[in-house]
Amino acid sequence: MFVSKLIRSIFIILISCLLLKFIQFTLKSIFKITKFDERYENTLCSVLCSISYYIMLVVTVILILREFDIVDATAFGSIVTGASIVGVIAGVASQSILKDIFNGFFILFEKQIQVGDFIVINEEFRGSVEEIGIRSTSIRDWDLKRITIPNGNINSIKNYSKDVMRVIVHVRVSYEEDPLKVLDSLQEVCNIMNNKYKHDFVKVKPSSKEGFKIYGITDIEKISIGAKYTITGVVRSERYFTILRDAKLQILIVLKKNNIKIGYPTNINILSSEDSIREDL
Repeated sequence: MFVSKLIRSIFIILISCLLLKFIQFTLKSIFKITKFDERYENTLCSVLCSISYYIMLVVTVILILREFDIVDATAFGSIVTGASIVGVIAGVASQSILKDIFNGFFILFEKQIQVGDFIVINEEFRGSVEEIGIRSTSIRDWDLKRITIPNGNINSIKNYSKDVMRVIVHVRVSYEEDPLKVLDSLQEVCNIMNNKYKHDFVKVKPSSKEGFKIYGITDIEKISIGAKYTITGVVRSERYFTILRDAKLQILIVLKKNNIKIGYPTNINILSSEDSIREDL
């Protein structure tokens, strides 16, 4: 008797797995022919797949409990009894699970992230969002490692894929260099970038100037290194990292061409022979 129940339970699990695969395949196929925004489609598909997984899990557990006469799906009292047993078992982890689910719903409904966004979570984990579930979020980092974080543990999110971003590039230049010459060189960099990426810039305000511009000298406190100059430009988010890297490259190229020295630490520590011997010991 027990063996037959066990076999039927295994059969239920297999059918549930196949049905879940079919549901997820159908969802992905449907979203392939829709005309929504691609990131929105991927996010919605990821969430629905996650919900279908948990629904199938609950149904499978109830059916298995029914096989072992713990739950009778036709009797309300038995369902309550079975639910109570399941509730006691799940009660140990209920707080963290509920926190994950509630935080997941807030992330989804507030559209804080979508599948495909490049994000930084808790100032620690960074990568592209690969999957958003009601209980956890998975990202793929630069090393292609898949990182899964429970939604309840997400305290802060930096999203680099929200429509527009401001590219801010700092460079420190030696105090020996003529500031006006440095500013002219940085304006040359801005002109190069503006011509190269003219279709990628965005106006923050109707009256604002589009493209890279010199923000000015932003720091002269670190005397041992040099003055810090800054250029900025607002771009489409998906082009942020490409333009940021190229802006840094163009700064190095132009400054080198104009014989302007990049600032670097100039402190020199002189050790006496006695100090050197003491360090060796």
